[in-house]
This record gives sequence, C-alpha cells and structure tokens, in this order.
Amino acid sequence: MNTNVRLKVAYKSPQSLVGEYTRSVGQGGATLQTRRSLPLGTRFTFELHAGGVPRPVEVLGEVVQVEPREERNYLVTVRYGASEDRTALDAVLKRIFAAQEQEGLRRFPRLPLHLRAVEATPLSPTFLVRDISRGGVGLEVMAPTLPRHVRVGTPFLLEMDLTGGSLLLHGEVVWTSSVPRKNATEATPGFGATFGRLRAPMQQRLDALLALESLPPAPWKARVSFGMDAVTRMP
Repeated sequence: MNTNVRLKVAYKSPQSLVGEYTRSVGQGGATLQTRRSLPLGTRFTFELHAGGVPRPVEVLGEVVQVEPREERNYLVTVRYGASEDRTALDAVLKRIFAAQEQEGLRRFPRLPLHLRAVEATPLSPTFLVRDISRGGVGLEVMAPTLPRHVRVGTPFLLEMDLTGGSLLLHGEVVWTSSVPRKNATEATPGFGATFGRLRAPMQQRLDALLALESLPPAPWKARVSFGMDAVTRMP
C-alpha cells in the first residue's frame, strides 16, 4: 500500500491560504474522513495553492490515529510536522506584504493569523486573533457582545510563548466594532489594539512571528489582559 499521500487544496488568495495555514498548523493536525483505512505512519503532503503564487506551500504530516466509522468510513488523524523548505511560504508572505504596501492603507502590513486567546478573568469569553502587524492586532470575541471592560483607550496586553521565547505585546484598544461581516447574518464583536514602544527582544520575536519563523507550540494559544491587569503584567 502506498505510504505517501499527497492532497491538493486551492485558495482564492494568498491571504486566505495563510489564514488557513495558521489555523491548521496552530491546531497541530487535522482529522480527515476517508473511504479506506490507512496504516499508522502514512506520510501526508498537503499542497496549498493560491492564485498568483507559482509554487504551492507544502505542509507535511503523518497518520497517528485511524478510527472506523459507520458506512465503511474512517476518521484519520494526521499530525503535522515541520517542513524544511520555506521557499514557497516566504513567497506567499512577500506577495501579501507587497500588495498591502502598494495599497497604502496601513502603516504596517498585517499577517492573517488564527490564534485563540483567553483572559484570566473567570467566565470571560474566548478571543480570536485574526491578524497582526508590527503596529497592532485585530481580535474577534467569541460571544454575542463585547465585554464591558473592552473600550477604546483601555490598556491591552497580548502574551504568547514562541519557540524563540515569550512574546509580550502591550498597547491599548483603539477601536471596537459589532458590525456584521460581509455576507454574515449576525454581528461578530471585535476590537483592535495598537502596540506601544517594544523593547528590542520583543520586536525581534514579533518580526519572527510575522515571518512565521518562530511559532507557538501546537495547539497555539495566547493570553489577553486589559486595564490594570495588563498594566501590571507589561514588560
């Protein structure tokens, strides 16, 4: 039996490709439904294609679990591994940043990033980091409304552990929104925060994250703080 499986996935844009890349890799793996069982250890190569990008981004994986289901189907769990060739991924990132710089709408180009974050406050909702740049970050709130303490001007801190060390990004909330997204029937609360002046080590770690070189261990997670809690934890 073939122990090498190659799957091709197409995306409309480099942004959507990187968004799915960070979401999937951040989870550490994927569960697929198949018509046949696969031996444990079967190697996977996911080819991620996007319009305007000549080479696909490849994500490597290995089958670590196979679960029989009804109607002769199987749930196959694939754990992702590291790819040594970054050529295609770097080309996609370069294309995203170049397009945003040409638009001139933002001071810093932003990276699509799907990263769940939590707050230490009891009963607080889950937050989802949607994009990040050298200047700030955008988040959605997985709840019907924004928490009351998330207001414009509120001190903000985002923390995560990267392979290169802890990253602490401090700043303040600069906008909030509860407007429905395009083609959405319900509003998704969200907000944006700008970063303050970062020390050199933190800036270097942020740049490594923006290049997808220094990533959190899977499953990706982060912590957010607001108000005095953020101020007391700021580096």
